[in-house]
Amino acid sequence: MKIFAVFGISLAAIALTTAPAIAADANGNHEAYKWVVAGDTAIAPDGSTIFIQGHGILEAGPGGFATGGGSFSINGGPPSSWHATSVQGFVSYGTAVPGPGLPGGATGGMAKLRVSFSNGQDGVLTIFCVLGSPPPSVGEGIHLILGGGSSSEYTDEGRGFTIFILV
Repeated sequence: MKIFAVFGISLAAIALTTAPAIAADANGNHEAYKWVVAGDTAIAPDGSTIFIQGHGILEAGPGGFATGGGSFSINGGPPSSWHATSVQGFVSYGTAVPGPGLPGGATGGMAKLRVSFSNGQDGVLTIFCVLGSPPPSVGEGIHLILGGGSSSEYTDEGRGFTIFILV
């Protein structure tokens, strides 16, 4: 019985001393990543579409930032520009198993970027990359919410090509 008590106390001591480190790792991702949306078309509930492509750098964690941008086109119209203004969050799904066509540091994850479009609209662009170990319900692609209403919410999960690369 004494052995079980000593074992239990030892196990509790290990758990208490490692828990802060685990929590810091879970909340302390301050890594920088290159983000790429290689071209993705997303659809709003009213059937309108937006094509987005772009790239930049983001730094995760408190005090993080986002740079970069690209081009977009609504309903096949003329291309215009957009840029990232800040990062609202990043969740890493882990690095990919190295393989043909994947750059070193290829990482899956979900990034939420505040974005500003040249047509005067602002919004939140969520980028999903399913490398690593993503949740089962997540698909590759983007989700974009612009200024107002459901007709300004564009979704494409499952067809896009996106990636994060640890820099």
